Amino acid sequence: MNRRKTKAVVVQLGSPKSPKISDVRAYLKEFLGDPRVVDVTPWLWKIILNLFILPFRPKRSAKLYSRIWDGKSFPLITITEAFAAKVSKALPDSDTVELNHAFLLSNPRVSDVWDSWEKDLEDKPDEAATRLLAIAMFPQYSGSTVASGMDGFAKVLSKRTRIPPFEFLTDFHRSHAFIDNSARLVDHHLKSLNSDKKVDKLIMSFHGIPKRWVIYNGDAYYQHCYETFCLIKERLKEINPVDVEYAFQSRFGSEEWLTPYTDDRVDELIEQGHKNIAVYCPAFVADCLETVDEIGVELKEQAHESGGDVHHIPCLNDDDQWCQDFAKLIDAHANGDSKTIQSQYINFDSSRYEPMAEQKMKSPPLSPHAKSSIKIVFLTLFLDLIGFSIIFPLFPQLAKHYLETDADNVFLKAIFGSIASLTQVGGADVSSIVLFGGALGALYSLLQFIAAPIWGGISDRIGRKPVLLISVACLALSYGLWFFAGSFTVLILARLVGGIMGGNISTATAVVADVTESKNRSKGMAFVGIAFALGFIFGPALGGISAQWNLLDTWPSLAAYGVNPFSVPAAIAFILSFINFWSLLFRFKETLPIDKRGESHLQRSFNPFKLFSPLPYPGVNLTNFSHFLFLSAFSGMEFTLTFLAFERLGYSPMDNAYMFIFIGFVLAMVQGGVVRRKASQVGERKMALMGLISVIPGLILIGFAQSTFLIYFGLFFLAVGSAMAIPCLTALVSLYSPANEQGRSVGIFRSLGALARVIGPIAASLIYWKYGSAVPYYVGSAFLLIPILLVMKLPDFKHEQ
Repeated sequence: MNRRKTKAVVVQLGSPKSPKISDVRAYLKEFLGDPRVVDVTPWLWKIILNLFILPFRPKRSAKLYSRIWDGKSFPLITITEAFAAKVSKALPDSDTVELNHAFLLSNPRVSDVWDSWEKDLEDKPDEAATRLLAIAMFPQYSGSTVASGMDGFAKVLSKRTRIPPFEFLTDFHRSHAFIDNSARLVDHHLKSLNSDKKVDKLIMSFHGIPKRWVIYNGDAYYQHCYETFCLIKERLKEINPVDVEYAFQSRFGSEEWLTPYTDDRVDELIEQGHKNIAVYCPAFVADCLETVDEIGVELKEQAHESGGDVHHIPCLNDDDQWCQDFAKLIDAHANGDSKTIQSQYINFDSSRYEPMAEQKMKSPPLSPHAKSSIKIVFLTLFLDLIGFSIIFPLFPQLAKHYLETDADNVFLKAIFGSIASLTQVGGADVSSIVLFGGALGALYSLLQFIAAPIWGGISDRIGRKPVLLISVACLALSYGLWFFAGSFTVLILARLVGGIMGGNISTATAVVADVTESKNRSKGMAFVGIAFALGFIFGPALGGISAQWNLLDTWPSLAAYGVNPFSVPAAIAFILSFINFWSLLFRFKETLPIDKRGESHLQRSFNPFKLFSPLPYPGVNLTNFSHFLFLSAFSGMEFTLTFLAFERLGYSPMDNAYMFIFIGFVLAMVQGGVVRRKASQVGERKMALMGLISVIPGLILIGFAQSTFLIYFGLFFLAVGSAMAIPCLTALVSLYSPANEQGRSVGIFRSLGALARVIGPIAASLIYWKYGSAVPYYVGSAFLLIPILLVMKLPDFKHEQ
């Protein structure tokens, strides 16, 4: 039997079920969860998506979708349905071609089309299609659209047994159907607009994609957009070709996207006197949020504010002639030979047109080697910070435990003897325990601060990998010592080893410098900052939660081997370090070549305090000092908080963990929902100032707090303030520094931060011991006036447009 019938499927992206926030969130979760749409490391993107984007973006997007909702559906859905119906009716031979439509993110799905084909095979096998033709309704090919559609088909295919021969039409941007009808439609609207007031400029606005995809991944999208622009432009009759331009819209995130940007170009044209602008969107064949609202509403409002006007030219939608011509294109692919198919397309001779503009990136992406190295560095620093902070919620109970079980320990007696002579109070009251804890906590930071330049210098001579392996192995050893720290002496030894080996931060940072260029170094250094933030969030939380399990409750005999009530947190930290060691051993490749070793150690001082010599950039010095003062006050709060909660409310380690989890959650929400999107708009200096000011009521509230509600209320202000202040101050250091001083400036910034974490806990503990639990917070709030005044003196940084 030679019967041949094609089941053609036109595939569109889809829309949310409704403009309800829950429906928009579900839609965005599926859309942004596609690795073709956002090609960030999957586990990292899941964290960003679920913590920073989905809690905030759906609410804003829902408002936008509500503006194009007709009460039953969205334009993309209704237009696609009407288009499919008209094309089906226009097909020359319905016996040989059957047309369906489907969506990637709406109903009917691709799987529904497949179900209908399988049902036809069962119910009417003689009439069922023998092959499949899938057409992604995106004229130009892109990995984020067409390839995503192909992935959708592949996912369905992977679950099916019967698979017919099929063809996937990946682009139709040079088809007569698309080009000729686009030119006809644009001319029609230009003629209508010109009858009222002459159009000065026409912009063909394509959907944007990251430049990286085009320059480094070989995505054909930009080439296809250029060909589309040239072919439509030369067919237009109602406007001078010199007045036709192209641009790119719908940017997402902070990455560099294809330029010029549509919104920026409109402002520039209006400023040049071209106030009446028409915009056509040839990356879409059906109107949707990006055309109706982004161009027809938002861009129009923007133009009005600048003294101009924007006219949105509708997409092809279900235009009769377009539907008839597209039906011919489908029929050619379904039934025609290669010559027939070729006749449906326009030959593009690039020599007839101006060369396409080269897309360049100010900050190139990280290389695969850099990404691999930085991932290991991220893990190393993350675990270092967990090791530093995992003990935070345990300090009150830790001190009490050793005073009860190892009271005759020479180190413990010396410490509390000194405290008793200072306080003239015998025994170990809460204030004394706070002072003890402050000294023990600051010891770790002090050792890190001293060891950092030493480890960095050694790594310059023998390479990064040996230093990282030695330091991580010894970190694991320190956690092992803590696991068996039945005596206070062993605990002190564990913290000594951990602090010294935790100073490998300079080596880890040097790895980032090794594998990045000056243009993209900030991208690598951003991971260092993220590792710090996550370490300070997860460390205390992990310590408080894991301390709920006391091995001695189940196996009391283990006490003879030094196992203690806090051995479980130590065991977890040991396991994480062990994993880190093996990851470094087998996955990390040396980043400092032999021929470059020994070059930089001559410029690197083993004296950490020499790092703080002023730089000839006033903005950098003021920002560094402001950050140092702020972090001194903040780390003092961070350290004494568990003692205050224990003294006033009897908090357990688990209760303390909840506090740090709450702080981490608010930090993530504010950094992801506010700082990431608004910092450059508001200005980093202004946002840093807002953050510093927000911390003050938080400190005062905690100082007054006699209830859990007030403590958490104060913590909210603290978390919001620090979420705005720390990343914005970090950004300001980089922005104020010239390209060749980025590493030094950021290095001083981080070293001052480490020193602040030494001074802050000690100073806060001394004040706590001398004047009571509330005073450190009142003093801290007053102390913050200094960095606030310093930040007010900083110049605003103007971002390049």
